[in-house]
Amino acid sequence: MLPETIIDHINSLKIKRIIVDCDAGADGDDQFALAYALRAPDRVEVLAVNSAPFNDNSADMAAAGKLECEAIISAAGLSDKVSAFTGSPDFITRVGGPLKSPAAENIRRAVLSTPEPVYVVVTGCCTNVASALALYPEIRERLVVVWLALDDLEGNSNTGEYNYHNDMEGGRLLFSLAENMVLVCAGKVVGPFRRTDDEIDAMFSADNPLSAWLRKRFREITWAKGLWDLCAEGLLICPDACEMEIHDRPLFGEDGEIVGFDPARQIVVVNKNDPDKIVWDVMRRING
Repeated sequence: MLPETIIDHINSLKIKRIIVDCDAGADGDDQFALAYALRAPDRVEVLAVNSAPFNDNSADMAAAGKLECEAIISAAGLSDKVSAFTGSPDFITRVGGPLKSPAAENIRRAVLSTPEPVYVVVTGCCTNVASALALYPEIRERLVVVWLALDDLEGNSNTGEYNYHNDMEGGRLLFSLAENMVLVCAGKVVGPFRRTDDEIDAMFSADNPLSAWLRKRFREITWAKGLWDLCAEGLLICPDACEMEIHDRPLFGEDGEIVGFDPARQIVVVNKNDPDKIVWDVMRRING
């Protein structure tokens, strides 16, 4: 797909078939982003959910993330319709190549069994989808990768950005293999999505199992307070709140930083969105 075609498809009223690939449990935001997608059947159809590894004990984190995703799916009342799959047990950076996992196989199966384009919305490290693209090249032309990552494409350092930092070799592999890619620049869009416990309680005050589960879990995760991952799902569910542009694909050096751009292989980039519009849409859908 040409970048222009991807933009047109995202802006259309067609329901997007998506796989949510997230590091639920790393922060409290993946849970809200997944819940948002599950509550937007008029905009997206969630084919499945993958857990991504994070931090040093990656295999344990991927397994725990699957359970976290299943808890959200259950609270949304969709356990009989949406399945979760365990992600990669390690990082491409550490093992030196793509990793087989139920998540990678799930991506392959979904793409090959769905006639429409399949979007993988990645809100953690990209190990699962980068591995799938390397292991199963037959899916590259029909898979669209939406990744919330990097700080900036304008020369600032990116190696500290969490989603990229966890598996930088995976990130470089993804940018080299993905035929169709949308980069939601984290450093440009996530700032306004920070929230406190009390704000979350007020925003998601509805008396339903999903809102109650999200409020409780957000308070339990004390080390990060925000709804940053909504920027990725928000692109497909509320595209009129996002500004998309076409950009030359970044090229990465040995240190993981951007060293140049390839004008022959362009991608779609989101550097700006309307947080108020996205958050309002999330609140109305999750509160019901």
